[in-house]
Amino acid sequence: MISTRVKFLIAAIFLFVLAASAERQPVGMEMTTQSAKARAFFEEGLAKMETLHTQAALENWRHATEADPNFALAHIFLSYFAQDPTEQVAERGKALAARHLAGPEEQLIIDWLANGSKSQIVPAIQAMNEALERYQQDKHLAWLAGWWLMLAQDEPGKAIPMFERAIRLDPKFADPWNEVAYCYARTGNFDKAFEHIKRYTELLPHEANPQDSYAELSRMAGRYEDALAHYHASLKLDPTFIESQLGLGDTYALMGDEARARAEYAIAIKKGTKVQDVLWSLQSAATFVREGNFETADAAFKQVAKEARSYDFSNLEAEALRSLALYQKDWETSLTYLEKAETALRLSDRVPQALVDQEMAAVLRTEVDLAIQNGNTEAAAAKLKRLEKLANSNHDSVIQASFHGALGAMLLAQGKYEDAISHLEEDTRNPFSMRGLTVAYEKTGAKEKAARMTARLAGFNEPLIEQAIVVLPFRGNHAVAHLVSRTE
Repeated sequence: MISTRVKFLIAAIFLFVLAASAERQPVGMEMTTQSAKARAFFEEGLAKMETLHTQAALENWRHATEADPNFALAHIFLSYFAQDPTEQVAERGKALAARHLAGPEEQLIIDWLANGSKSQIVPAIQAMNEALERYQQDKHLAWLAGWWLMLAQDEPGKAIPMFERAIRLDPKFADPWNEVAYCYARTGNFDKAFEHIKRYTELLPHEANPQDSYAELSRMAGRYEDALAHYHASLKLDPTFIESQLGLGDTYALMGDEARARAEYAIAIKKGTKVQDVLWSLQSAATFVREGNFETADAAFKQVAKEARSYDFSNLEAEALRSLALYQKDWETSLTYLEKAETALRLSDRVPQALVDQEMAAVLRTEVDLAIQNGNTEAAAAKLKRLEKLANSNHDSVIQASFHGALGAMLLAQGKYEDAISHLEEDTRNPFSMRGLTVAYEKTGAKEKAARMTARLAGFNEPLIEQAIVVLPFRGNHAVAHLVSRTE
């Protein structure tokens, strides 16, 4: 587990970067290439990514590396933004091989993203902070930092200042308005989320993604009919924008119309890439769990695991097996699937280590939760010890959250409610930890916090397997409408 001293030092460096007075710096991200064609492709890819035409952006960056195989910045952007984990590893290697040909800013970006991909979080943060301090006028650098903090590290609260910084540098830079809206939504501030997404739609009135984002935020807020309307508006603007097709499936799944959800997912899957096929098939398989059709769910998740294995997506194979384990009635059966998930991760050699480690943390955390649930405290303690060892050696925020969630669950089971709260509050976006917090708050007499967490958990509207396993029964048991707390 990351020490308090290291946390303090990282936070101090981070705050120093934000507070530092801006110096006169060149505006725009450094791009070292002798090929005008490569530069043009890279810039077009950046423009496509800013409007979330992800596949078009990736194709442009691939063309940039074809035009200039030593274009290190294009390689590292491919490594970071590509959804295929095997491509991420290959492109990271190419970026590192060409690093010596890149300029100083590019070298810092490569060090930051490559170290992050390899689970070397402290040097990654150091490189990021140095880049942010030295190139304070680069709006794309601040935007990239926000993306990394929000997605790779699951730290939406820390990403907000980065996206706001990009907006201050260029108020017409559209995508930071979009990304910061998601950050506010994920921290429970839907008023700010909708305020920012409204500005995003004003900046790009003819693009599909603003409508898609408006739909997703509406879905997260439990406004399902609004979500469907915005997804259809997005597809009307651009029928090829398959993320909105996926969003229709997600929304129907959360509305309880699982058959309709599977039909919408099938359309999206048919049009997607290999990795999208696997990811979206996981969401489709979860619809059977919501229906209580566990035999069909088993078959669906096993098929996803098989497909992921055929593509060498070991992290996604493990996720499918972990999903299988979550709803089994027999703990021994669950344990069998979780052990298979661990094996898949141990044998992985074509997936970024960061993704492998994050998934291993999720598997170990699930093993702790299920062992506690089945009254096997000895097994829970053994798995928790392994997870603690991983957390002590890896400062990745996602891994730290898994460890705190598992330790909090153990302390809760032991009746140590105050101690449990201090750890569970480090993992407040996981439904298992959120459920634990409602119990711990009640036991310690924190009625107001318990009520807020109850509302927040009941209003958890993300199409994850945990939503099917935890949130739906929780809503029924507490007879609470699926509301979202707008005060946290």
